[in-house]
Amino acid sequence: MLESLILYFVCKTKGRITKTQLVKFLYLADLYSVKWTGKQLTDLDWRYFNHGPWNQEIDAALEGMEDLSFQQDGNIVLVTVKDESLFSTDFEFSEGLQLMLENIRKEWAGSGAEKFQELMNYVYSTAPMVEAKSKHVPEEQAPLNLQLEREKLLEELGV
Repeated sequence: MLESLILYFVCKTKGRITKTQLVKFLYLADLYSVKWTGKQLTDLDWRYFNHGPWNQEIDAALEGMEDLSFQQDGNIVLVTVKDESLFSTDFEFSEGLQLMLENIRKEWAGSGAEKFQELMNYVYSTAPMVEAKSKHVPEEQAPLNLQLEREKLLEELGV
C-alpha cells in the first residue's frame, strides 16, 4: 500500500510535490484512516524524528520505485515520475479512500512558503505530534501514537 500511496500523491500533484510534503501526506493518510476506521493504511511505525513524522521505510520505498525521479534544489527534493503517462493511472482505491486522499491533496498541495507552512502547522497540531513534541527532543526517534487522533474524535463526538 505504501508504494501505491506514494505514486498516487506524486501522480495527482502532477509531479509537483517535495519529499517533505510527500512524507506529511503519507502521515496524514495514515492518521485520517486511524481517525475514522481505527486502522492505518500502511504498516509504517511512525516516529517523531528531526521535527516531524518520519519512517525509514519511506526512503527505502522511494529508492526502490523505478518510475520515480528526484530533483534536488538546495535542501528541497522534488519527487516526480519518469513517464507522465502515469498521471492517468487508475489506482482502484475504494471511493471512500479516494475521497480522503483527494481531500489531503486538495487541502495541502501547492508550492510556496505560505502553503508549506500551513501544512507543517497542521501536521504539528495533530494529537500524536503534540504529545511527542511535549515529551521528546527532535533528535530522538519517539513513537507516534496515531490512535490519539481517534480518541480525540470520539471524545469530541461524546462516544
